[in-house]
Amino acid sequence: MAGAWRSRLSHIGAVMDHMVGIGDNKDLAVTPFFKFVEVENVPKSERAGRAVMERIEVVEVRIAGNRHVSPVFPTDAMWKRDGNRIITYAERWPDAYRQFKDGLPQEASGTPLEMLLPFGVTPSEVSLLRTLRVYSIEALQQLEGQALKSLGMAQNKLKAAAASFIADRSDKTNILAEMADLKAEIARLKGEKAQVLPENDSTEEEIVEAIDAFEGISDTDIADEIEKITGARPHHKTGRIKLISMLQLAKAA
Repeated sequence: MAGAWRSRLSHIGAVMDHMVGIGDNKDLAVTPFFKFVEVENVPKSERAGRAVMERIEVVEVRIAGNRHVSPVFPTDAMWKRDGNRIITYAERWPDAYRQFKDGLPQEASGTPLEMLLPFGVTPSEVSLLRTLRVYSIEALQQLEGQALKSLGMAQNKLKAAAASFIADRSDKTNILAEMADLKAEIARLKGEKAQVLPENDSTEEEIVEAIDAFEGISDTDIADEIEKITGARPHHKTGRIKLISMLQLAKAA
């Protein structure tokens, strides 16, 4: 009886994944919550002539933007097969399950919603998102269709704020990654080896300040200054951010 019950729940889980469009690439759209529940062991109850309850581990699957669908599965029930190997719901979310087993607070994956406050999102809107089981910026960005409509009149504003945050983070990450590459380019321009250049420990704030410091100075003037220091002129298609970074590194060398 218990085995049939677990098998049925596993089948329901596969159907639910298909219905809500949740797969490995969209796990941030769901948040697992592991807990204990009391369930009746029917065979034991029939033998004992009374209800025999057992405490088992389950996971409640909370779907972003949907307050009405929240399936619950035993942690050792099958989520899916990988060849001959059965992957359980506990294995699907190992970090959250480990937090549960260790008695720690269970935290959602992704970037906290509070990071959207500088992008015009209000604390009450953050509270609204949590009420609708949207616990991260990435989950908000993934909302589509009816789930997005559940945000009401704020849906466009909130979705745009999430997109702006992720784009801003991507831009800053690209700048920091580009800085490392520029050290080698400056070394080539000066005819030196890259390893003699100082390490670049600039923070994102320092990079933004450096860019602001060149406001009103043309790209041509920046390129002229680089040429004076290094003896070689940057390519004419070099972007402004890269030019500023090259000049900063050339001065530091």
